[in-house]
Amino acid sequence: MKIPEEIKDFFYFTKSERNGIFFLIILIFLIIILPKVYFAYHTETKTDAEKFAKEIISFENSLQSVKEQTYQDRLDRYISERYDTLELFYFNPNSTTDKSFKKLGLTDKQIATIRNYLNKGGKFYIKDDFRKIYGIRQSQYLRLKPYLLLADEIPKNNKTKQTKQNTFTDSLFSFDPNTLSAENLKKLGLSDKQINIIENFRNKGGIFYKPEDFKKIYGISNETYDKLSPYIKIEENQIKTIKTKTFLLVDINSATHEELTKIKGIGDYLANNIIWYRKKLGGYVKKEQLLEIKNFRKSTFEQIKTNIIIDATKIKKININFSEVKDLVKHPYLNYNQAKAIVDYRIKNGAYQSVNILIEKKILPVDTFNKIKEYLSI
Repeated sequence: MKIPEEIKDFFYFTKSERNGIFFLIILIFLIIILPKVYFAYHTETKTDAEKFAKEIISFENSLQSVKEQTYQDRLDRYISERYDTLELFYFNPNSTTDKSFKKLGLTDKQIATIRNYLNKGGKFYIKDDFRKIYGIRQSQYLRLKPYLLLADEIPKNNKTKQTKQNTFTDSLFSFDPNTLSAENLKKLGLSDKQINIIENFRNKGGIFYKPEDFKKIYGISNETYDKLSPYIKIEENQIKTIKTKTFLLVDINSATHEELTKIKGIGDYLANNIIWYRKKLGGYVKKEQLLEIKNFRKSTFEQIKTNIIIDATKIKKININFSEVKDLVKHPYLNYNQAKAIVDYRIKNGAYQSVNILIEKKILPVDTFNKIKEYLSI
């Protein structure tokens, strides 16, 4: 088929036109290809950026880790230095008060965490349970661990007994039978009779040297001993202290705080109160006056009475011929009205010739006079 000349002329290009068409084709090709190349290159750059971002995050984390470690080391040093200044004591975290926790070096936040745990039904069974409380530092736990009145671990033959029907470990804790109070002996499930026997044994100078000695106490059955034996912790230092205190005699009218605390059964609290009340009275005239001190237990008195003596010559007396109402009323045995009556009688009748006038003239009731007469002079 013969192509018309007009059509041939339409497809005829000069050399410069052919070069232009060729350049145009190359340009179109580049326009199509370059975006693909660009996006391929851009994706690679994005991948590198993500990798770089991860490296930055990793570096920041490492800096944070170093910072936290530095803070923790500093915190451990602070705890160590602080506990060097504290006088620690034995405690059961299940029953310890917030005030006692504070004395043990715990912060308000730590105490709140413990209280929240207990209020929600939590219970400390063994020493490691205390370490698991949020906020308790390992260094802090290690300082407190020897003073925790909890078992080191639950005996294997008793682990199966931790059920709602039989959770006897709820009331058990580590204890030294040489020093545990009657109140805490009761918390261990002992009867009043058993406790009295133990206290009588200790009051007579008896000492538990090893856990097996507890079994020898009359009234302690094999079953009771088997239940308590894993929790008995005899403190060697306590044995030495008890031996020192057993045959000690102290005059409570002149004894210092240090001398009083050497008596078995008297700690800092009672020693301070004995001295405080001695000053209020002007001295003790008989041992039984110790029972007038607030929170002084009769059982404690029975325990210490053989270790105390009274030197009555050290009593400070009140001269009723020269004392005013403000002086007399300071004595714990006299109230304001009684003090005023003593002074009023002297003003009206002259100096007292005998302290017995106070009872003869019925200035004081008989019971008050019998208590106060040893402290009065003319």
